[in-house]
Amino acid sequence: METYTDFLKRKLERATPSGFHKNKPEINPMLFEWQRDICHWALQRGRAALFEDCGLGKTAQQLEWAQSVSDYTGEPTLILAPLAVADQTRREGEKFGYRVTVCRNQGHVQPGVNICNYEMLEHFDAHKFSGVVLDESSILKSYTGTIKRQIVKTFQDTPYKLSCTATPAPNDLMELLNQAEFLGIMKSNEALSCWFIADQRNSGHYRLKRHAEKDFWQWVSSWAVCIEKPSDIGYSDEGYILPPLEEKTITVERDVKADPMEALTEQLNMNATGFHREKKKTIRNRAAACQGLAGRSNEQFLVWCYQNDEADLLREYLPDAVEIRGSDKVEKKEQAAADFASGKIRVLISKPSIFGYGLNFQNCHNMIFCGMDYSFESYYQAVRRVYRFGQKNPVNVWKVIGENEKVILDAVNRKEQLKADMSRSMAEAMREFQTGAIHGRTFKLNLERQTAAIPEWLKSEVI
Repeated sequence: METYTDFLKRKLERATPSGFHKNKPEINPMLFEWQRDICHWALQRGRAALFEDCGLGKTAQQLEWAQSVSDYTGEPTLILAPLAVADQTRREGEKFGYRVTVCRNQGHVQPGVNICNYEMLEHFDAHKFSGVVLDESSILKSYTGTIKRQIVKTFQDTPYKLSCTATPAPNDLMELLNQAEFLGIMKSNEALSCWFIADQRNSGHYRLKRHAEKDFWQWVSSWAVCIEKPSDIGYSDEGYILPPLEEKTITVERDVKADPMEALTEQLNMNATGFHREKKKTIRNRAAACQGLAGRSNEQFLVWCYQNDEADLLREYLPDAVEIRGSDKVEKKEQAAADFASGKIRVLISKPSIFGYGLNFQNCHNMIFCGMDYSFESYYQAVRRVYRFGQKNPVNVWKVIGENEKVILDAVNRKEQLKADMSRSMAEAMREFQTGAIHGRTFKLNLERQTAAIPEWLKSEVI
């Protein structure tokens, strides 16, 4: 029977570097030193992940990586990005001296760096590219999702891969395993059996095996960098201190007072059906509160909503606003994002699912949520469109909710605290290993000894 140590040895062979060397002086001098060192490391790795908090310059780093791979192989590279991010990346590339071609299909591809939206993936031949970059690779979050399987399968033979997203949710470590599978380091189900056990207190979830925690983070550090600020890998944080973030909650009553007899018999139900029914009861008062905030100001506002009827009312209450919804054409979405970023649009109304990922809106420092949903990730990413490194002003975030939506806000706040606590734990666990890797020191798992005395009966359970 194969032992746990033999199993690890066999799997870790796949995590060996498969990249190439590029002299550091040849890396774009417009990047900060720590960004150049990360690019140098990622190119040597060949298949790597950059988990960096919003505003740390992932776009410039992924462009340097993609251009370097194209120069080395003589073949084009492809960046996959969320909707409306492609043109922003092209403009960012111009600042750093990169030529980026925005593509809709394979016929548009040019030598060098190319970029398209995830929705266009089916129109491209993956075998024509020597390297691929996933921008906002949290799209791989779903452990068994259709998109995850499609992306992994499509690029399974691509020699060079880079995965870029904000620091992954540490309470959902399955996302890390999906990233490893995309990179071709280890299949997610194999990593699951290698490092995790079922969480008996939380059905359907897994937790790290206690004796394997250090080895797991050392393994992750062999193919990923996970930082919230440059000091996480030994550099100065100068220029990377965020301004204050002030989150305020405005609670409104129902639009129409409930009948006293109805109130006696009503049971608050905040499942999917009850959630939408309850939100409808406060929709007009929530829209009016948003008008009171954004309509009486001359500053820019980003207003988030979750339902089309909310968007309709917001547009009625804020007549100078531009509203973008899912049914709008890609070109309209991209133009609206560019116009808001340049200040041509004062108030932009949309959903986090449309503009909540990948875009840079540091030009704005006021944000309103016209209601909430249960997704902390959606909320976090939406806030990070404006609250990111490079923001010069204190950021105001208003959460306008109905009186019976406090249960949703409480759930989001709990998840936010959990992320903060576990992000610190993750950073501490990885700091030693990833700092050494970025600075050229190689760490190797010591598989010849156990870190603790383990009873025979427990060993059998682990294996």
